[in-house]
Amino acid sequence: MLARTMVTDRLALMKNHLVAILAVSVLITQAACSYDVEADTSSDAADTVAGVASVVDGDTIEIHGKKIRLSGYDTPERGARCGPVNVYQKAAFALSDFIGQRTVSCAVTGTDRWDRLVATCSVGGKDLGDFIVSEGWGRDWPQYSQGRYADEEKRARATKSGLWGLDCPADLWGNRTYN
Repeated sequence: MLARTMVTDRLALMKNHLVAILAVSVLITQAACSYDVEADTSSDAADTVAGVASVVDGDTIEIHGKKIRLSGYDTPERGARCGPVNVYQKAAFALSDFIGQRTVSCAVTGTDRWDRLVATCSVGGKDLGDFIVSEGWGRDWPQYSQGRYADEEKRARATKSGLWGLDCPADLWGNRTYN
């Protein structure tokens, strides 16, 4: 009889431990879920994105799986050439070389029709649009920049930097307008 009581007591103790472990697990799960919701809904998280970027092309990057269209300037599209020079590739490489493995910080202003974030981004305190346009691998897009990069484009054209020093076709920019 004593052995049976000891077994019953031991089972009751194990049951209490199991209930306690379950309760702690539920609390941890609730805390984790609450944290995720708060992190995703904070206004700061929605307005900024920062991290090491992968360059998609001269005016698009990706950070943490989010594609970001860099606002206010444009670069040549895939396959664009000025004579033998692949200017699409040159713009992408220039941006990639400038960013390197440094942290890129982006102020998000919206999304575009392809559901990419639209943002003004910088690395080391330098605006990526300022860099690409001043190097001559992109151009100001006043419709979106309100002329923010106009001076950089003017200087790049005057010094024949980047694509402005190449023999480019008249249709390099497709049917886009930049006024």
